[in-house]
Amino acid sequence: MATIQNILIDETNRPPILEPISRFHSFCEWNLAGMNLLERIKAKNPKANIYYRSKDTTFDTLLFQRYEFLLPYDGREIEEVHTADSFFPWDLQRSVTTLIEDNLSSNKNWKKYRDKFKTKSSGFHVIGKEKHLYIHPSSFVYPGVVIDTSNGPILIDENVKISPFSFLEGPLYIGKESRIDNAKIGGGTLIGQNCRVGGEVENSIILDYSNKHHEGFLGHSFVSSWVNIGALATTSDLKNNYGIVKLQYENIEANTGTIKFGSMIGPFSKIAIGVMMNTGSVIDIGSNLLDNRVSSYQKPFTWISKGKTYRLEEFIQDTKKIMARRSINLSEAEEMYLRSLYARLMEKSSES
Repeated sequence: MATIQNILIDETNRPPILEPISRFHSFCEWNLAGMNLLERIKAKNPKANIYYRSKDTTFDTLLFQRYEFLLPYDGREIEEVHTADSFFPWDLQRSVTTLIEDNLSSNKNWKKYRDKFKTKSSGFHVIGKEKHLYIHPSSFVYPGVVIDTSNGPILIDENVKISPFSFLEGPLYIGKESRIDNAKIGGGTLIGQNCRVGGEVENSIILDYSNKHHEGFLGHSFVSSWVNIGALATTSDLKNNYGIVKLQYENIEANTGTIKFGSMIGPFSKIAIGVMMNTGSVIDIGSNLLDNRVSSYQKPFTWISKGKTYRLEEFIQDTKKIMARRSINLSEAEEMYLRSLYARLMEKSSES
């Protein structure tokens, strides 16, 4: 079998419905079960050249600064192409086991972690086969936690803490530095790095640095990075008539092909205490929602409710404060990009 030399990540024809969750991080950067697409490609093809292209040159510049090994596409012959239409959230939710198993096969250390961990002396209870439970030695699971591997593997990565009275069901991945407090987490869930999760979560994807730390239900949803979901905020993931869920983005409708889908929440969005999100809600980047009920599509940088706009300087300052709580600084390049994005989206909104 010939060695692959040139791989292209092509985002020039990104499906419009993915715009709200792709404005700050490309689909190839999403942490899915401990690895993003770039990391998976490099693990499988360490000597390959990886190229990227999209329609947004300002975003391209930002991405090339984040990943020095990533190259602008120069038109050469490509052996392997990856596109965003393989990363619809409703499809990813059905692929959780595959994503977890891909991490297991790429990182041989997981087996060592499993062999070292002594479940019987840990104080928590395991239902199902212990061989499907992988816990990094730096993580701590308190007594009183119940872990169920009957339906799939569970991976608990570095420096994770799981507090008493939590229930975890596989397949499940919990990312580095995350904290799980008094949570009921149903199977098919991926939690990114440095997240805070509590309450009830089912078959959802939560990317890095996002919080859903209190009571409330998050079901069959996709949560981007740097999102905060307040106490008792809840998603509906099933229509009353059990109909197929269709998502709205501007004037475009996307059919998920499933009766179970909750919300898609863009990066840097904040959902206030007690907000109810209707089935198929789409919340674009930088929104701060306080209305007690949210439905359909919320425009970028929505402030409190539809028709109002988050002021740019307030958004930038709030973003810096939020990131500082995780000891991360918004880089100059990221700030410049967000300012440019804000201006372009506001101009587009005024024209529509």
